[in-house]
Order: sequence, then C-alpha cells, then structure tokens
Amino acid sequence: MNDTTSDSAEFQSDNLQRFIFDNAAIRGEWVHLTESWQHVTSRREYPAAIERLLGEMMAAAALLAATVKIKCRLVLQIKSSGPVTLMMVECTSENTLRAFAQWDGDVADDASLSEVMGEGALAITIDVEGSKQPYQGVVSLEGDSISSVLETYFKQSEQLDTRIWLAADSKSVSGLFLQQLPSTDNHDKEEDEEHWSRISHLASTVKPMELLELGAGTLLHRLFHEEECRLLATTDLSFSCNCSRERVGETIGLLGENDAKALLEEQGKIEVACEFCNEHYQFDKVDVTRLFSATPRANSESKTVH
Repeated sequence: MNDTTSDSAEFQSDNLQRFIFDNAAIRGEWVHLTESWQHVTSRREYPAAIERLLGEMMAAAALLAATVKIKCRLVLQIKSSGPVTLMMVECTSENTLRAFAQWDGDVADDASLSEVMGEGALAITIDVEGSKQPYQGVVSLEGDSISSVLETYFKQSEQLDTRIWLAADSKSVSGLFLQQLPSTDNHDKEEDEEHWSRISHLASTVKPMELLELGAGTLLHRLFHEEECRLLATTDLSFSCNCSRERVGETIGLLGENDAKALLEEQGKIEVACEFCNEHYQFDKVDVTRLFSATPRANSESKTVH
C-alpha cells in the first residue's frame, strides 16, 4: 500500500479520505464524523434505531457528495409510510453537513430498516448552484440497509458497480465507499472484473467497529495491504445550518400580512423552529409590524427556513 498522506498520532475524524488503486480501475472514499454528528444528536433526542439510520445516511451523504465535482448541495431524503415520516441529510460543496428525522410513536432499539421506514423511497437530489432545475434520482426502500438501497441506486442509475459500508453509534458515524471506474478501450474488461471481485471482497471483511474506531490509514492498510492502494487528499467536514432570523422573517413575509397578523392574533406570537438545528425563532406583534413595513409587497423571491 502506497501512502501519499499518513495517519497522524491523533485519530482522524470529521474528514473524508479519498484513495485509488494503482493496479485497478477502482476509486474509494472513507469518512468519519464525530463532532459534526454530535451537533446533530445534541439538538434532538432520537430513538436508537432512528439515530443509527440517520447517522448512516449522514456518512453516506458525505461519501456521495465527494463524488460530485461541481458546486452544489446534495440531499438524501427518505419519505415513508412507517414510523419515520421524513429523514433528510444535506451535504454541501463547502463540506458542511446537517441532518434531521421526523417520526411518530415508539420505535424499538433494534428495529430494522423496514420496521422503521415501512414502504417508501429514497431520493438523491443534487442542486447545482446557478441551475434552475436540480437533478433527482429516486430508488425504493428495498433491502435490509441504507447501504443496499444506495448500491441499488448506483446499479440502476449509473450502471457502475458500487459497494458501500456504513456504521453509526451515538458517538460517531463512518463509511467506506468503493466504485469500479468505467472501462476504457485499452482495458481488459475481464481483468477489471477480477480486480473488482478481489478488492470488493477484501473490503467486505470490514467490521462496523473497525469503521468506527480505526483511522483511514490503519483501516485501509488492514484491508488492502497487498494492493497498490494510494491515499489522496483529505477533506475536512463540519456541521453547519444556514437558518437565520432573517430567513425566517422572509418566510413569514411569504404568508402575507393579513395571514401573518391573523396567526399572531390567534397564538399571541409566531414561533418557527428549524428542523435541522432545532433553533427556535419568535416574532411578536412589534416584530411582525416591523417585518411588513420593511418587506417589499411584490415580486418577493421564495425562500425557506431550511
């Protein structure tokens, strides 16, 4: 295994490590999140099964966003008929992440994906900066894990052999991604398949605790020490939510002055909570009056809290 970077004495976390194989047309990524994940779990207490799935989706979003080479916002979103009605993770090209889940009722700690989600679909949305129409791919929730659902998506939509391994607990989340690169004319396709079979088999021996506890260099050396695996640059990741009082005010402005004042009269105040960071914003009569006196009535651009 060839290193262009080395593990520091301190465990790597909140970053993504890319790697390639010099002897095979395969690329890979490893991600580990601790502080950014704990930012998510500190804002809302999730049942253990939902927390685990949300953590796996957060690791997956970071892995998938790293494959997109343009300035964008990548969103993984699940809508389902089960206890979890909505689960969403966002990763931006600025290397920031945020996530949340909505659910109803009690969920067993050991509940499976199908028990938590029921019937539903996972949507992958890539919102490119400056583009009017985002790209979106959708795959049904068939399989026993978030990994298997995403592997099905890649097989159906991009027709590239892809394997993903995800792990999450209350402290951290981690993931490993392998993808076979498209064959070129001068490549021996049979040889490419042999490389893919061998390397993906080696990766499949990884255990969840290894993903959560080992740094990238140590883990990849353990899995691929007989391969020509080259570590590339790392990317630092962090939690960030772009909600603000100003954005919430713009959203209230979209209600219209009459509806906003009617809501104010009914409730005494308007309170909005951001789903991602659980920050609460309150607007009283003075705030709402000031908001509409300062907000243009026409041609308002639609914006949301999220």
